[in-house]
Amino acid sequence: MLWRGASIPLEYKGAEALSYIRMPRTYFDRDVPIVALATPEGHAALAVIRASGRSAIDLVARCFSRPTSLQTAGGYRAVHGWIVDPRTGERIDEVIALVFRAPRSFTGEDAVEISCHGSPAVTRRILDLLLNEGFSQALQGEFTFRAFVEGKTDLVRAEAVNELARASCEAARHDALQRLSGALSERLEAIRSLVIDVLADINARLDYPEDEGPDEESRWMGILKRIRNELEDLIQGYPGSKLRQEGLLVVIAGRPNAGKSSLFNLLVREERAIVSPEPGTTRDWLESWISIGEFAVRLVDTAGLRNTSNTIEAEGVRRSTALLARADLILYIVDGTSGLDSEDSAFVARYPSAMLLWNKTDLPSCEPAPSGWLSLSTKNVHAFGQFESTLTEALRTHVFGTHTARDFESQVRIAGERQARLVRQARDALQRAEEAQIAQAGLDLVALHVREAAEYIGEITGEIAPDEVLERVFSTFCLGK
Repeated sequence: MLWRGASIPLEYKGAEALSYIRMPRTYFDRDVPIVALATPEGHAALAVIRASGRSAIDLVARCFSRPTSLQTAGGYRAVHGWIVDPRTGERIDEVIALVFRAPRSFTGEDAVEISCHGSPAVTRRILDLLLNEGFSQALQGEFTFRAFVEGKTDLVRAEAVNELARASCEAARHDALQRLSGALSERLEAIRSLVIDVLADINARLDYPEDEGPDEESRWMGILKRIRNELEDLIQGYPGSKLRQEGLLVVIAGRPNAGKSSLFNLLVREERAIVSPEPGTTRDWLESWISIGEFAVRLVDTAGLRNTSNTIEAEGVRRSTALLARADLILYIVDGTSGLDSEDSAFVARYPSAMLLWNKTDLPSCEPAPSGWLSLSTKNVHAFGQFESTLTEALRTHVFGTHTARDFESQVRIAGERQARLVRQARDALQRAEEAQIAQAGLDLVALHVREAAEYIGEITGEIAPDEVLERVFSTFCLGK
């Protein structure tokens, strides 16, 4: 096999040379049957190998101990048997093969999902057999791409499949499932339908200018303004959606020996950070992904903030400061036995939204917490649940903004920069249409901008989507999805 860019042997010339070169496969090679491991690689009780495409059932049957049973099975039927090497007759694994018949399958094609034992040795051997029988290794997201091409899903729902597979917390799962159910698609389709209706009316006016008057133009602009406001609502909801999908950055900061590492260990629920009475123990930041409430959180323990002549410790302080600038929430902790100093006051003034924690309240020498500070003891594990509840509410406030939790959860939200960019472009196109109408620049220019808005919305759902855009979207999916 020779791939693009490789050298061609001298004995091959002209047409022979062209036939010798095998070009890399693309998502649009839909006649090729494909196969991939649909579960994570590694050791597990079970694994699933997914096969789809023309002749997929027959090709799997060649490696199955009961080929006729598999070939004659109806859709949604499970067949028990063994995967065998068709050349030697060797049994590879005992499996359950689930048969799907076109068009009533995820991809819209004939498909088989093989449930086998989940060791790398088993899955690799089965995949090798199927590849030898004529399957091609599936590209990332190729099963979902075929479902999209076959009209089984639109692009928003397809992206939601990937979002659901990658969801790292309950909030991300909730949002992805809402988009997978079609709530966002339906809203976008309704918006696009209104835009197209207005565009059709404007085009009719251009063709027959005597049939409509100024009142009709005012009605069109009113509809477009309402649509623009709807798009603006989707844009306003994107930051919260992004936080739920990508997780929140929570940074623990404070002077040396304030209790940062102890707080980090408590939240992580394991001894990850070294705790020592010696100042400057943490020279660099330490991080861990955890769940707080329904949110995924990237928790970071930073170096103690202080002026120091130690080069390594100073670099740690510099990195900590850079993280603070990007944090969604800062937990600033102070040793209550030492009280506040000028560095603490300067930090609070610089980061007024930080959650202020007054630590070591279990010690008799601890001073009373000043107003605005939350009393805390990183040594009192039993009282720690109250702090976690307060922290969860702070994260909810950051994500929900001025909305109540119920209102926020009921919102339909966009996800991903691709969708956000296209919604912004559609909104801006409608704004240009309104400005053109106000400036009396002509209905043909108004129609041009309205058409742009319809195309941008159509690209979100995939009704209008260049090939390179589709390839870029699906290449971000997991293998086997």
